[in-house]
Amino acid sequence: MMETTVDKEEFFRQPNVAILATTGPGQRPHAMPVWYLYQEPHFIISAGETSQKVLNIKRQREATLVIDRRDPPYYAVMIQGTATLGPSMSDDMRLRLCIRYLGEEKGRAYAPVLEKSSSIAIYLQPVRVIEYHGTAGRSDYC
Repeated sequence: MMETTVDKEEFFRQPNVAILATTGPGQRPHAMPVWYLYQEPHFIISAGETSQKVLNIKRQREATLVIDRRDPPYYAVMIQGTATLGPSMSDDMRLRLCIRYLGEEKGRAYAPVLEKSSSIAIYLQPVRVIEYHGTAGRSDYC
């Protein structure tokens, strides 16, 4: 059985929607889909200043980001890390984020909408990275 090789750095630069998990009130998990930019070593996420994920990070800085490929062969990376809050993304970063996920035309049209929102940036510094290589649909298993 061969393990499919995936270049993590390249995978992080693909426009996969990720899931950010934080710890909510009463120690309950809180997980939400997010767009992100990867600028080694940080994953940068834009979030509303009053969003639950931001409130959670203010209380407890540990967070987990899961990035996965939803088509076979399945692949996922779980990034456990420490989150810090910073000022809103720059206009350039917001534009790159929008183009990354929506394409050039739609991204340029949507970026001004984000500029009007009151947001801050979440910087996730990885502490532990765990890879998962799925077997369903891989040619070396089928």
